[in-house]
Amino acid sequence: MTRQPRGSNHPTRRGVLAGIGAGTLASLAGCLGDDDSTDEGRPDWPHPHFSSQGTSYNPRATGPESKPSEAWGVEVGGLALSRPVVFEDTVYYATAEQIRAFAVEDGTEKWAVGVEAKSGFRSSLTVDSDHVYVGKTGTRTGVIAFTHDGEEAWHAPTESSVSAPIARPGQNPGYVYAADTDGYVFRIRTSDGTVEWQTKVFGPATALATQLDEPVVGTEGGEVVTFLDEGPGHEPTGLWRTKVPGGVQALATVHEDVFVGMFGGGVARLRGGLRAGKVGWHQPDSSPHRSLVVSPDHVVSTDGSGIHAYDRRGGSLSWESNGDFFAPPAGTGDTIYTADTSDNGGVVAYDRSGGFGFGNARLGNHRWKYPLASGAVTGPTPAHDSVFVVESGGESGPARLVALRAE
Repeated sequence: MTRQPRGSNHPTRRGVLAGIGAGTLASLAGCLGDDDSTDEGRPDWPHPHFSSQGTSYNPRATGPESKPSEAWGVEVGGLALSRPVVFEDTVYYATAEQIRAFAVEDGTEKWAVGVEAKSGFRSSLTVDSDHVYVGKTGTRTGVIAFTHDGEEAWHAPTESSVSAPIARPGQNPGYVYAADTDGYVFRIRTSDGTVEWQTKVFGPATALATQLDEPVVGTEGGEVVTFLDEGPGHEPTGLWRTKVPGGVQALATVHEDVFVGMFGGGVARLRGGLRAGKVGWHQPDSSPHRSLVVSPDHVVSTDGSGIHAYDRRGGSLSWESNGDFFAPPAGTGDTIYTADTSDNGGVVAYDRSGGFGFGNARLGNHRWKYPLASGAVTGPTPAHDSVFVVESGGESGPARLVALRAE
């Protein structure tokens, strides 16, 4: 069968990747180019990891660089599925029972939608110019798309619940990818929810990203699988599969490389191109929660021991800082935002370069900390001139969605 390319970049990439088999954890691979993206970013944060590449990094400098104050706060119930997402002038917040939309400027609620009995929302939210997408379980298990007014647009059935973020390829707005806990991966048409193809990986899918607009899937059993999408009606072709030492918690892609965070297994860089799937470096000491920040120079991971920034190219530890960071970090411009989830925690901002010094003994890397009552319960979301986060409220107080802005 002759395979027709979807875009001008695909023929060359297919030729490079055609003969590549599965990768394994191995010795350090040789160096390939690491040109930084020329993307100038955008002012909002429409995906839990900023974009479907999963980098949780916006090259545009959004959010407060100096210590902020609270611009507004609203009480929210339930356990957050992920950090808030921001599309244009709206902040979206989801729990298992409800999706709510608030005005960026002052926190006014625009709309709210609940879930049916014996059902629940499962994934974080992904938003584009047409819809708000979320995974759902129970009655009508699958992916639900809502309009920006909170009206249901369509339902796409899946084999089981979708908990990984739904990925919208940047250059192809006519479809999204989703992956479920039975290990099925789906391509779904955004105009009406038609499932255009489905395929299967081994074990529950826990992470989903795109690489050059193609799907990359991480599994609970510790595998990373990449596919070549042949278009509607054609099952995708597996490109490579790599076993990693821990269940996949985070995936991010930059050019042809894949960065993976594992439960109890640390962080690794998997090479692309002619070395596809081979490990470029592996750092076992920091196991991220849900996402990594992959900036032009660093890969940043947070866990209960603190924040660790590794050199993106070689994997050496560039800087670190202690803290109870049981939430995913975010990066914009030259700032890294983290959420301290301890009782006296809050939002902490660091200089991306790490300042000067060695290890924890550094000058100039800590920019500011804003305390929150009983700590944060989500990662921070930097967008426009604000950072959005949900504070715990403690054992008896209500959780609150808070907007922080510099004075």
